[in-house]
Amino acid sequence: MKRTLQLTIFFLLSLNLGFAQNLDLSKMTKQEGFVPFYLDEEKGKIYLEVDKLEWEFLYVSSLTAGIGSNDIGLDRGQLGGTRIVEFRKSGNKLFLVQKNYDFRAYSDNPAEVQSIKDAFAESILWGFEIAQKDGNKLVVDATNFYLQDVHGVAQTLTRSRQGTFRTDASRSGLYYPMTKNFPQNTEVEATITLTGQATGGNLRSVTPSSEAVTVRQRHSFIELPDDKYEPREFDPRAGFGSISYMDFTTPISEPILKRFIARHRLVKKDPSAAMSEAVEPIVYYLDRGTPEPVASALIEGGNWWNQAFEAAGFIDAFRVELAPEGMDLMDVRYNVIQWVHRSTRGWSYGASVRDPRTGEILKGHVSLGSLRVRQDYLIAQGLLQPFEEGAPANPKMLEMAVARLKQLSAHEIGHTIGLAHSYATSANNRSSVMDYPYPLITETSSGELDLSNAYDDKIGDWDKWAIKYGYAVTPKGESEAAFLEKTLEETFEAGHEFITDSDSRSPSGAHPRAHLWDNGASSSAELMRMLELRGNRMKTFGLNAIPTGQPEALLEEVFVPLYLMHRYQIEATTKVLGGLDYNYKIKGDNQPNHKWVSAKDQNDALNSLLYAISPEQLAVPSHILSLIPPRPFGYGKNRETFVSRTGLMFDPFAPAESIVDLTFNFIFNEDRADRIYIQNLQDNSLPSLDAMLTTIEKQVFSSNVPDGLNSEIKLMTEAKMVDHMIALAKSTGTSNSVRAIVRGHLDGLKSSGLSNRSSKAEVKMHSKYLSDKIEAFLDLPVELTVQEEIKSPDGSPIGMSEMSCDFDF
Repeated sequence: MKRTLQLTIFFLLSLNLGFAQNLDLSKMTKQEGFVPFYLDEEKGKIYLEVDKLEWEFLYVSSLTAGIGSNDIGLDRGQLGGTRIVEFRKSGNKLFLVQKNYDFRAYSDNPAEVQSIKDAFAESILWGFEIAQKDGNKLVVDATNFYLQDVHGVAQTLTRSRQGTFRTDASRSGLYYPMTKNFPQNTEVEATITLTGQATGGNLRSVTPSSEAVTVRQRHSFIELPDDKYEPREFDPRAGFGSISYMDFTTPISEPILKRFIARHRLVKKDPSAAMSEAVEPIVYYLDRGTPEPVASALIEGGNWWNQAFEAAGFIDAFRVELAPEGMDLMDVRYNVIQWVHRSTRGWSYGASVRDPRTGEILKGHVSLGSLRVRQDYLIAQGLLQPFEEGAPANPKMLEMAVARLKQLSAHEIGHTIGLAHSYATSANNRSSVMDYPYPLITETSSGELDLSNAYDDKIGDWDKWAIKYGYAVTPKGESEAAFLEKTLEETFEAGHEFITDSDSRSPSGAHPRAHLWDNGASSSAELMRMLELRGNRMKTFGLNAIPTGQPEALLEEVFVPLYLMHRYQIEATTKVLGGLDYNYKIKGDNQPNHKWVSAKDQNDALNSLLYAISPEQLAVPSHILSLIPPRPFGYGKNRETFVSRTGLMFDPFAPAESIVDLTFNFIFNEDRADRIYIQNLQDNSLPSLDAMLTTIEKQVFSSNVPDGLNSEIKLMTEAKMVDHMIALAKSTGTSNSVRAIVRGHLDGLKSSGLSNRSSKAEVKMHSKYLSDKIEAFLDLPVELTVQEEIKSPDGSPIGMSEMSCDFDF
């Protein structure tokens, strides 16, 4: 009996001591704060002290020190996931659980709430062993949690084909300078080393030893905001990004998918006043590592947004200023603008930390690529060709580049205050900084260039209307829904429209005004204007385009953006072919109904495109060819130069080939071809596919074959057209009628279009080659390219729809 009692007591003591790992917390450094923690620097350990279970908070991960390659996409200061989590105890374990807020229940019936909670999975992100228990306080060893590759660097390296890597614990550890605690947020940073075999050149180009990639990653535990924020409903016409979720307690007569815009919390001190200061202004802080004149430009451009907030009824509610000394740019308490360096030119980003429950933006986080400004400088350099012997650098180049920085700052901040891209505004007097602008460069009657209006110097009118929708206070006595609808209708009455990424980026895009890097209300008229300006500048292009002392081969880097300055205007112009003028119309609003683009506009677009691919426009002037020698030792070809089929020599046809392929890729897009065919069936006054192909053939296969290099450019264009027509004719994604029409035109070319055009031997051989190619294609069994079946909409159980729970800026 006595022995049994002793064993029982020993067993109970063992259970009580089961949490113990001989921890002596008194010898560790404790940091009080949101989630208190102990640091044992001698052993490289960190212990969390958790006293609140099943209590929700935000968990944000980020990459504080990156890799530096735009192609890989792992930048310094890159935000990772934002999750709502809580701690839950299970025996001797403490789970960090991510709550599932994509599916919700707002009900007074606990059973209904529980049924929906149980219907959808949660995610346990980590399981901690409880090391010690002191009353209601649990102490857990969190070292391994913080030393994980939470940002998925290894996955990204694999996905970008840079090699297979895994975390090396022996080369990873806590980063103590940035591990700290505050009342509302806990910040822990770690140095993470991933080891493996590098197989990609992008990684090798930016790491000192490519088999070991060392970065820093941040884990942030953040207190959720209070419940005083008032969400505002999403409207596809308003220009804001959104969060969405399914609310299963919604009445059957109402949409189950709820959508709310993403925005900062901005409250008037006097809600009844037409103009009022904000209780707490929105302040952005600029990275102190930003050099001049960049820093001043970014601050000035960012502060343009105060104009929009003033239009929405706020006084001094938005500002950008230089960050104070020592500010942690990754701290969730601060909105920031980072100046990010990479080895290659790439994108800038406007990201944010948002409350997944409501869409409230808690932190705006802008990352601006430092090399982008050099491209604008290069564009100006090719246009101005300023380096005459002994002359100082023309200040207009830097002025244009700095003007672009101001616009870039405003654009990316726009994303972080909730706005999406607005790509139709360049056609309306550049009415939004949320468009992608190409520099608007004009020429005086005397031939002088004017760069003073290359970029706008203020916030746009559309931006003001958008901010009013997102942030203006609803007048007393008026419903918010009525106020927002009135705001949108006044926006449309003022001549504005909102069209965003999904309608603008696709090669098959149909909207006649929604494009990237374009200008002008008429894309074809602007293309013709740009071609004239481009031609004039190529006539004068010479050694003055580079400074004295540089290898003359570097003229190519300056020539490339000049030769291709109209590439995006070509894309914009092709969208007019089979174009559809439409908007995000809501039943009952004052926006116009959709309609096909007029026959005149389509014909003007086609004529300007054919002019752009004429040999005269494609040819590199002979004096430029005589100026660009083979690359010297140490200055190899790069991604900013033309590909060459002639070895070391500058290929005189590569520039032309790139434009021809670009143009035909858009013209012979399968969706565009289908639309052109359909529009004529609906309205026979609109161009038909047959007529459009005939017009293109007459231009490209004209009997006039020029001499010299232009002869090869014409033959190359003919060959490219045949290749693109064959690709369209065999496409399984287009209609059978379109494929039949294209095959008919190919047959017509073989039968008559390629004969008796010239007595030149090389033209005859070329024509025979194309004829044989067409015949070989037409002789293939048609069943080898059976048309792709169109999948019917889901029908079981009676239709389904996909939901999107986030907005990708």
